[in-house]
Amino acid sequence: MDNKEFKHLLDRYTKGLLNKQEMEHLEKWLDTMEDKAAFDNLSPEELSNAKEKMFSRLQQRISQQQAKTVRMFRPAQKIAVAATIAVVFIAGYVWRKSVLDIVAPHRTTYAYSDEGHIRKHILSDGSIVWLKGKSKLTFPAVFDKNKRPVTLEGEALFEVAKDAKRPFVVYCGSLTTGVLGTSFNIRKNEKGEVAISVLTGSVVVGSESTKEQIVSTNESIVYSEVHASVVNVHPSRKDIHEFIRGTEYDMTFNDAGMNDVIQKIEKKFEVKINLEDTAIRKHRITADMTDQSLAHTMEMISQALNLDVTINDKMVLIRAKK
Repeated sequence: MDNKEFKHLLDRYTKGLLNKQEMEHLEKWLDTMEDKAAFDNLSPEELSNAKEKMFSRLQQRISQQQAKTVRMFRPAQKIAVAATIAVVFIAGYVWRKSVLDIVAPHRTTYAYSDEGHIRKHILSDGSIVWLKGKSKLTFPAVFDKNKRPVTLEGEALFEVAKDAKRPFVVYCGSLTTGVLGTSFNIRKNEKGEVAISVLTGSVVVGSESTKEQIVSTNESIVYSEVHASVVNVHPSRKDIHEFIRGTEYDMTFNDAGMNDVIQKIEKKFEVKINLEDTAIRKHRITADMTDQSLAHTMEMISQALNLDVTINDKMVLIRAKK
């Protein structure tokens, strides 16, 4: 898609004129766009016009949603959503993901990693996936209320957010792995073998040719698609270290300074932590926060150090209790 066509589709979208085929074309192009070049090529006037039109289109969507659900948005919520779009446009361009989240919030999207690299992706439910080597993860941009399905090609370490009402299901080759909230590593090799190693909790694995099997903490299985067989193995300490190497999975702290703890939390969950009182930095922590959500991690810190913690999207505020 050239810049002229991009501008044309963006204009038609903001006016609500895109047909199904055009919408799919725009989504597909945005999914493959690796940088901000297309938005950089919009003139300041075009960016300004796009911003205003996007506001209008966003308000229309909010109004339509109100009519369908009879649930009113508070004025502050409207302002917050519009302000988010404003900040993105004012910065000079719209991030690919930001546009897609407005155009098609329930679309199927993808994450990739390259040979010799690890790429982290935080899913809409808060689950964290570290893709390893040449791998691909296919998943909904927003999970629905009943289940959380993803498809893996290659290898990944999963730290799944706990949600008893929505099973998390990983499809890898012909093997299906179902969980509610746990951490595990999955790797499929060129021979058609799928290895699953559970670090915490338990998972249920199965395929059309094998019966379901529960794999628990510190257990592994290797499933062969060729032979339709499952072999149970026990991962060594070295194996476990290899599973988590290059990730932020391990959140064990032993008399660690608050600065180090904050840095690791910010990096893992991609948040910004602000301290109301700099004296909080003098605290030291001994705790194991591995395989915990951001909310639970901050709750542990709050209880251990008698602090108040407020989480607002990607911003975390820590202050002394009064």
